[in-house]
Amino acid sequence: MREASALLGLVRIDGLGAQRITKLIDFFGSARAILLASHHELRHASIPPQLISGIMQQARRDNDADYERISQQGITILGIHDPHYPALLAQIPNPPLILFVRGNVAAFAQRSVAMVGTRKPSGYGVDITRRLAHDLARQDVTIVSGLASGIDAVAHEYALLGGGQTIAVLPSGVDLIYPERNRWLANKILASRGSALVSEFYPGTKAIPPLFPARNRLISGLAQGVIVSEAGEKSGALITVKAALDQGRDVMAVPGSVFSEQSAGCLELLRQGAIPVRNAHDVCASLGYSIHAPAEIDDPLMQLLQVPRHIDELCRILMRESADMLGDLLMRELRGEVSDQGQGFYVGRRQ
Repeated sequence: MREASALLGLVRIDGLGAQRITKLIDFFGSARAILLASHHELRHASIPPQLISGIMQQARRDNDADYERISQQGITILGIHDPHYPALLAQIPNPPLILFVRGNVAAFAQRSVAMVGTRKPSGYGVDITRRLAHDLARQDVTIVSGLASGIDAVAHEYALLGGGQTIAVLPSGVDLIYPERNRWLANKILASRGSALVSEFYPGTKAIPPLFPARNRLISGLAQGVIVSEAGEKSGALITVKAALDQGRDVMAVPGSVFSEQSAGCLELLRQGAIPVRNAHDVCASLGYSIHAPAEIDDPLMQLLQVPRHIDELCRILMRESADMLGDLLMRELRGEVSDQGQGFYVGRRQ
């Protein structure tokens, strides 16, 4: 039995928990040794009888077969001592002993920022989230969020449109996309290079409300700072903020209108000492990230395409006919200068 398989088996035992597993690994020397221990040895480790029964039952399973079955679904299993396990996450109190990942584990190696907020953003909230996510992606900052509707989805989408990477943390198994309405976005994340879907929950676990706070602590744990771009006073995003503070992460908030209920949470965070941010430059400066100065662009069309734009908007600004513009964009796409994002939107590729 491989060590990762044994650890996978231990996390399936109801009531055992990460803290107790960690103590047992310290006591026995490895996860494998726990499952190979006798009833007497387990009792000597002061394990309650009902948990001893669970361990003995799990030891009789073919844990290596379970590991292979999950791997064959395209899911990477990362134990806490795996070299690909996120270094930032390993630093938080009581980190998950196992992560399940679909996508590229290299996403964890990048500098990263979490973006969270309301599920029902205003136009202002959508605009600032688009700008921040896109521009941070251009600065090689990975965007971490929770795939929820609203701010989360906008942050993921515009990180990809900016040519960057994004990590979506799920409150379910990584094989069950939640919410289902954002499956299209999960597919885009999986199709992009360097991005990933992540969960600490065993494949097949359905999303239920008690799992959301655990998901939120992973969002902040995978990032060096958390940005709240728009949130009301009782927004679930504030759970992520609390987790971030407990983990020693920087908390940033976007100032909003004092007349907007959707900005009330951000304004309260700022009153309590959160770092105000207006743009990617502010975020990078707050976290000590170096900033790449954009190259000078003489081409008016490419200047506009530093952010995703619709072909109709490009025609209006540059006063060109749609057929002429479409032909130009197609030629630029063939040369690798622009990317067709679908539904009439285009964006320049980073050179």
